[in-house]
Amino acid sequence: MPLEKKPSYPPINALVRGLALLAEINRLGVASVGALGQATGVSKSTIVRNLETLEYTGFIARDPGHEGYVVTAKVLALSAGYDRGRRLIDLATPILNEFRGRMPWPSDLAIFDGEAMVILETSRNPGALALNRPVGARLPLTQSALGRAYLANIGPVECAAILDKLFGDTGPERRRRAALIAALDRYRAQGFAENDQSLSAHTRGVGVAIKIEAEVIACVNTIVLCEAMSMAEVAARCVAPLQAVAGRIAEALAADHGKRGAPGG
Repeated sequence: MPLEKKPSYPPINALVRGLALLAEINRLGVASVGALGQATGVSKSTIVRNLETLEYTGFIARDPGHEGYVVTAKVLALSAGYDRGRRLIDLATPILNEFRGRMPWPSDLAIFDGEAMVILETSRNPGALALNRPVGARLPLTQSALGRAYLANIGPVECAAILDKLFGDTGPERRRRAALIAALDRYRAQGFAENDQSLSAHTRGVGVAIKIEAEVIACVNTIVLCEAMSMAEVAARCVAPLQAVAGRIAEALAADHGKRGAPGG
């Protein structure tokens, strides 16, 4: 999947800030001005102006009970034309549901989008805060098992182009990039990626790519609490079942693609 194009003109910073605030309100559920300031680093006066604009256009509303803002149903209109991943969800959900019946730990299905992995489907329990990550959440490529699985399985040219965007040219950045590339080589060889407290101090996980031939369609993970298992135990208990699930999803996608590509399909 292609990277985002560089803009022909400098970005409109006010629009960038407004969209970032809308996304943060959606992530938080109920967002106060203070919470938005902490999450985005935007000044209070700028946040208030953006909130008033978003409220005026109908995308957010005040929530007096919590002294904050919530998104409105109007935000659903923003995704009306976005169908990427819908067929993947339709085909993968029954397989993931069956898997959840056998695997006590939560799993996410995610696709690459720009410079992050976006969760399309999850079995996370909203009450388990250390494991709580909603559909639509964006996870960093270099720290999550999902992102690392994606980077380890795409072609070297595409991977290099992504890393060029993620890492600077300073000495520390070059060393971080080299360490990640070495880890990606290991993940590729062993058939799964790892997240050993790199994304959260409370969790460990493994990620597997869902591929049709050489193309990475999506990635799937399993996440556990650190207090429950060591990284070696996570790999021993979760990788094989997760690889089987990824294989089944890939087979379903390939069969569906064949049907749609056949005459009269």
